[in-house]
Amino acid sequence: MRPFHPTDKAWEPLQTPQEAAAYLRVHPKTAIRLARERRIPAIRLGKHWRFRRADLDAFGATQVQSTCQPDE
Repeated sequence: MRPFHPTDKAWEPLQTPQEAAAYLRVHPKTAIRLARERRIPAIRLGKHWRFRRADLDAFGATQVQSTCQPDE
């Protein structure tokens, strides 16, 4: 097995609640609340929350709602 290296494609840096909130365009406390409610996958390191960008992308994709009515 080869050693882990930060440039591996499988590795992705973790984001702070402030970074995740800016990306989602919500307040940092909202990002933490969503993590506590398990609506956004997050990692808790001691008292600190961290988020993966891929998880934020997946969450954002589920939140997209169309306001258009289909043509009949």
